[in-house]
Amino acid sequence: MSIRHVRLLLVAALASLALIAVPSTANAGLRNCGGGVRAAVVACSKAKRIAAEYAKTQAKSLQGYTCSGGGSQGRCVLDRKVVTFPL
Repeated sequence: MSIRHVRLLLVAALASLALIAVPSTANAGLRNCGGGVRAAVVACSKAKRIAAEYAKTQAKSLQGYTCSGGGSQGRCVLDRKVVTFPL
């Protein structure tokens, strides 16, 4: 192998590692709370209560959170606090 090929291989490997290290925007910072509920900056117990309440009422606002549902997933947001859950 020539030095040029080795350099190209090294650059490709470093680029691949950099892309793997970056989290996707869909799941960035969300942790799994069980039962399909995922939360960021919210305690899992609170996230589950919000998800259960939204499933019952389909309200646009719950406990200060702005909620919406689309397709098979619900989402409630307050500042940077995010809760997602299956409907």
